[in-house]
Amino acid sequence: MQPELLTETTPEQAAEYIMDGRFALQEKRDGVRLLVRRQGNKFEGWNKKGEPTAVHPVLTSALRSLNVDEFILDGEFESPYFYCWDLLSAQGIDLSAYPYGERYKILQVFRGCPTVTVLPCWTDEGDKERMVYEFRTQRAEGVVFKNLETAYRAGRAHQHFKLKFHQSATARVLEVDPFRDRVSLEMLDGNLWRTVCGLKVPNGAVRQGEFVEVRYLSGTRDKKLVQPIFLRVRDDVSQEDCGFEQVKISKKWD
Repeated sequence: MQPELLTETTPEQAAEYIMDGRFALQEKRDGVRLLVRRQGNKFEGWNKKGEPTAVHPVLTSALRSLNVDEFILDGEFESPYFYCWDLLSAQGIDLSAYPYGERYKILQVFRGCPTVTVLPCWTDEGDKERMVYEFRTQRAEGVVFKNLETAYRAGRAHQHFKLKFHQSATARVLEVDPFRDRVSLEMLDGNLWRTVCGLKVPNGAVRQGEFVEVRYLSGTRDKKLVQPIFLRVRDDVSQEDCGFEQVKISKKWD
């Protein structure tokens, strides 16, 4: 089951979404994407790529406490918490064709479920502007603009948008140096893998060939990452997600 993916936007475009009453604002979380389906006592999960994945027992235990025994939830898991923002079906009713604003209203039934947080929405122009400032001050990952009038569409549907406050990228581990707690990372430049940086990681945290997400200050035109910081291992991406075109280039390093 493929989740709907966000499209990255710019500060200039974000200003238009703030003024547009069709768009609601939410905080952008930085967890592991997870679609969860419950059918009675059976739970299934899918990751960002639409591949089957396990649902943590803490989450299944919390969701069993609800009287709703059939649903599909969309959100991100940050152990032990699940931050959800969409509901695709409930009690045998397919909600995916409903406008997002209607789905979000129905989603409120999950408020109060242990370890589950329904992400708040802001729709007023002044509130959206204020929350962008507050999330920046709190050093949040970013914000998301959701079109309240759209049905759910799997994949990158270009109808919901993310504004990231920090630059991050996906790369592959090229080599591991266990004695210095460092690894080297590589990214795709077209069809060619290039070494883009060295990275300090906790001993034993990553293995050669794994994919990782890193935060960085900027990229250079000779395909290097400046000041990378290890965030986490990613098991929901592939080598196609490691292209250097995802990196923001700064003229400072020309």
